[in-house]
Amino acid sequence: MKAEITTAKTNPGSVGEFVTECVYLELVQNFRTKFPSEPQFVNLSRAAIETVLNNGEASGIKFMNGLRRADDPSSRMLILIPGNYTSNNYLPNSIIKKSGFITNTGAAISLQKTWRALFNHVLNYKSLDPALHYTKINRGAFFGRLCLTELLNSTSCDNFIYHFGYQMEDDLAYKPIIQPANGIKMYIDQSLPCPGSPECPTGFDPCAITHLSMLFAGHESGTQLSVLRNFRDNLLMRKFKGVEIEKYYTISASLMEAISNHQNNETIFKNLYQKYLEPAVENLNRNNEAGAYKLFIEVIDHLSNTYLFQ
Repeated sequence: MKAEITTAKTNPGSVGEFVTECVYLELVQNFRTKFPSEPQFVNLSRAAIETVLNNGEASGIKFMNGLRRADDPSSRMLILIPGNYTSNNYLPNSIIKKSGFITNTGAAISLQKTWRALFNHVLNYKSLDPALHYTKINRGAFFGRLCLTELLNSTSCDNFIYHFGYQMEDDLAYKPIIQPANGIKMYIDQSLPCPGSPECPTGFDPCAITHLSMLFAGHESGTQLSVLRNFRDNLLMRKFKGVEIEKYYTISASLMEAISNHQNNETIFKNLYQKYLEPAVENLNRNNEAGAYKLFIEVIDHLSNTYLFQ
C-alpha cells in the first residue's frame, strides 16, 4: 500500500492508483463478509465524474456515502463533492456551492438534502456497529483528479461500478474500488477515507470550535472544549437535529481556510469567538441547551453566506 498521508500532503490530485484484480476481489469479499445486509455497489455515471472535474479548481472528488432513507439500505447513493488544491491538510477541503452537488447518477441534490443523506448514512452505520463512535464512522473516500482522468481516458464506457470494499485490520479500513461497467478488468483504489483521521471528520486540521477556543480562551480552552465537544458530540446528535452536525463537519475546514485567507482574519476570528462561542459556553454552563443550539445555527449560516458559498 502506498504512503497515502505523504501523497495527499504533496499533491491531492495524485491520490489513487490502479490495483490488481486480486486486491479488488479481496476488498469486495471483505465488505460482503462484514456488511452482508448492505448493497455491495452502486452505479456511477461518467457524466457525473466529468461534471465535477470540469470545475478547474477541483483536485479530485470526495465520493460521500448517503442514504435517501436511513432505514432502507437499498436507497444507497453517492454525493460527489469536489476537493480543492489549496489545503495542506491530510485531505483537501471541500468546495461548497450554494446550489449543492450531484449524485452518482448525475442528478442534482440540494445542500439540505445532502446533509440529510449524509446523516442517514451515519444512522444506518451506527445500527450496523453500535459500539463505534459516530466521529469514527466512515463517510466516504477521496480520489484525485489525475487518477480519475486516467480512468476516464482508458475506456469509452459511459458507466462505472463503484464497489464498496473493506480492508481488515486497518484503521482506515473503508476501501472502495471503481471499475468500468463494461467488464474490463481495470480497478482503481488507494483512495483516502473520509474522515481522514479518527479524531475529527474534518481531518487533521482543527475543527472550527477547536480552532477558536484555542486561539482566544487561553488557559480556559481545555474546559471550554470539554463543554463544547459534549454539546457537539452528544446534544446535537441526541436532542437536536443530528443532520446539522453533518453539515458542520462537511464545511468546517473549508470555512476555516476561507476565513484564514481573508485579510482581516484575526478580527473575524475574534468577533466570532466573542459573539458566538463565549455566549454558547455560558448558555451550556447554565443548562440553556436551546440557547446554545440557536447560536450554533446562527453562526454556521452567517459564516456560510459570508465566506463560503461560491
